Amino acid sequence: MHIPIQFTHLLRLWLAALLCAMAAAAQGAAPAPLPATSLYKLAVPLTDSAGHRFDWRALAGRPALVTMFYGDCNTACPIVIENLRRTVAQLKQGRAGLTVLMVSLDPLHDSPVSLADLAAKNKLDPAVFRLAVAADETHTRAMAAALQVKYRSLEGGVINHATRLSLLDAGGSIIASSTELASDPDPIFLAQIRKALK
Repeated sequence: MHIPIQFTHLLRLWLAALLCAMAAAAQGAAPAPLPATSLYKLAVPLTDSAGHRFDWRALAGRPALVTMFYGDCNTACPIVIENLRRTVAQLKQGRAGLTVLMVSLDPLHDSPVSLADLAAKNKLDPAVFRLAVAADETHTRAMAAALQVKYRSLEGGVINHATRLSLLDAGGSIIASSTELASDPDPIFLAQIRKALK
């Protein structure tokens, strides 16, 4: 029996499309589109204290606590770090579902090595805390703007900056924030984090 060449060609195309569909299904469903309010629409290349390069959009899929600081800060930043340590400690079991991302405001001086030293000095749990620095000043400023963290560099390496802790949901939208500067966690903010982790 003779099969027309055109029919054979269509059959091959149909089989190829079927194989592509099966391969896509095997890899799982495509990720849901990001909401309009998602900060993860902004690409920010980072390097963490272990020297791993990543984009902060890799945090999508679970809640994240994000803030900005710099390593040589001797005023507000040590208080923020202690606040975050105590916040994580009070979350107990729920902290397993939370990532705390701390991004440097000083990409010229903070490095993976200096951030690793800072994390070790403050006994930050590497399973929860991720200290990182952006590739350059442009990316740092873009991230600061997205997180509503205003800052400016002064003489002597000092950076005058606002302190803000932002809680992002799995899609990267800010669902809560705190600007309180205290060693103890803000109880309202802590309750919001607990709610997000349920």
